[in-house]
Amino acid sequence: MTNLKTIALIAEEELAKHLSSTSNGTQYIAGFRTKRGRELALERNRDSIFVWVECIDSGLPGITIRNVKKPGMPYSKDQGRNSNLNATNAPRLKRGKPAFYLEVAAVEDLKELIRWYQAA
Repeated sequence: MTNLKTIALIAEEELAKHLSSTSNGTQYIAGFRTKRGRELALERNRDSIFVWVECIDSGLPGITIRNVKKPGMPYSKDQGRNSNLNATNAPRLKRGKPAFYLEVAAVEDLKELIRWYQAA
């Protein structure tokens, strides 16, 4: 039997190649930071790639902004979100801060997001 990597684990490995880890993370969140200080958090327990970011270029391929209450919009400062976005894992993305919740279609799209986010 082969131990197949989940898409979230592959995404986490790709993020770790290019960004600094903010902490050991939790079962649910892996936090990362660019050299410019922007934070990105990966949801580890998903069967596809979901990330939280501070900003986004809506023209990037394979990116869908997810927000059940306000489709296509960022989460507002007072809108609830994953509680693991906290002072240790991703303080710039926690409740009280605006954040975008993104679904990324494929690892290649994630690589493009990483390139853009590092320069943002």
